[in-house]
Amino acid sequence: MMNDKTLTVNEVLRFANHDFLNQLQLIKINLDLGRTEAAKASIEEIADQCKTFFNINKLGLPKTIEWIHTLGWRCPNFNVTIQSMIEHEVDEGVDEVIYEYLDQSVSHIYPSLDPFVEQQLSLQIYSTEKQFEISFQAKGQWNQKEIFNQSMEHPFLTIDEDQYSEQEWHYAIVSKKEGF
Repeated sequence: MMNDKTLTVNEVLRFANHDFLNQLQLIKINLDLGRTEAAKASIEEIADQCKTFFNINKLGLPKTIEWIHTLGWRCPNFNVTIQSMIEHEVDEGVDEVIYEYLDQSVSHIYPSLDPFVEQQLSLQIYSTEKQFEISFQAKGQWNQKEIFNQSMEHPFLTIDEDQYSEQEWHYAIVSKKEGF
């Protein structure tokens, strides 16, 4: 079930601490079993997650950042992966539009996800002084046959590469002009 309500600070801290405790337990189990390479790999994964977290914060889009950071907790049926390369913050004037489009996208398919199929949601975020892009890719199985047809209502943003089926959906939110 998708949680549409805003998470409280207490809920966010509870989720974060729960995730961290699970990661520590995995490292401890691997060490107890003598699997030092697996423990090191877990530590590297946690370090990469932290780097991604702090990198996303450089976007300068408060609502979008919060949506991205809490996506896995609000939509637990998705295995969420995020990659980012953010060198420059984005004009905050696009924040509401990006947030709404991403949120509506997930809301479009989430209620009809097949509970017996692994669901993947991947976001790749790229931002430089001259270009911005968020690539959205969902893979799995959902029963929503109707194509998502919400438009992007902003003069500097567009939707590219929109491909939709009941097993995969990919699109990219991109800046229309350099240095927006």
